[in-house]
Amino acid sequence: MAVRLDGLIMRKSFFSGTTGIFCLFFIPYLITIVFNGVESTLVNRKFDMEMILPVIVASQIGETYELETIKAQTIIARSNFCRKIQEQDSFSKVLNEIRNEVKGKSLYLAVSQEKYEKAVTDTEGMVMTWDGELKQVPYHELSAGQTRDGREVFHSEEEDYLKSVQSSVDKESKNYLNSVYINQKILPKELNVKERDSAGYVTELLADGKTLEGESFRKGMGLTSANFTIQNIGNQVRFLCKGRGHGMGFSQYGGNELAKNSNSAEEILAYYFPSMEIQEITEIF
Repeated sequence: MAVRLDGLIMRKSFFSGTTGIFCLFFIPYLITIVFNGVESTLVNRKFDMEMILPVIVASQIGETYELETIKAQTIIARSNFCRKIQEQDSFSKVLNEIRNEVKGKSLYLAVSQEKYEKAVTDTEGMVMTWDGELKQVPYHELSAGQTRDGREVFHSEEEDYLKSVQSSVDKESKNYLNSVYINQKILPKELNVKERDSAGYVTELLADGKTLEGESFRKGMGLTSANFTIQNIGNQVRFLCKGRGHGMGFSQYGGNELAKNSNSAEEILAYYFPSMEIQEITEIF
């Protein structure tokens, strides 16, 4: 399966522009996917990627964000959706994955908040590419003040399109610092940071002489970020974390601050992905 890309061209949206009509066409389509399964949806209805995007985006970013931030997230969501289709060569498999990821609240938000419908309408067909190719476009809630370099994190030229950029405004968020306390008994006796990347995120730890990968440890311990320090306090270990999420790509908080300063979705994405460009998908086949 391939995705055909052309230069960026704005086209009239398939949406009617009203939430009422949106609900009439979108909800039955989504309910078929969620409750009856993907296969019956594909048999009985012509698949349109744009129809399901509002729910996907609603599951990824809250309705309190600025419209331009949500539009930026929509372009990211569409890019990742199309990349999955291209790599897996199966609509049904991709839609099954989405059905498992999307929660009921996302359906409610997509219908009740016109922001999601407008974000999809205003960015219809727009995706992010690197050298004309669809790539994984990562995002996170809040960086530690600087996003991470893909080549440094993954030790591969394949991720060279993910450049580290400053996002110091993230430090102003009330959620920037987070403390997690874990009982020493469930942790290795000796636990030390072995290596950090240039953005300050832990890439390797030494646990009783064994090497652990930083992001995997972060997820396993329920830490908000791999940019952390370790402190023994009584019978507990305190992990003081900076930011929320893996720290690569798009910082939703930082992007929202740019949106508040009148930056467009395209400008926001150009800042966080300086090596990538926006193109338009004209056909998925």
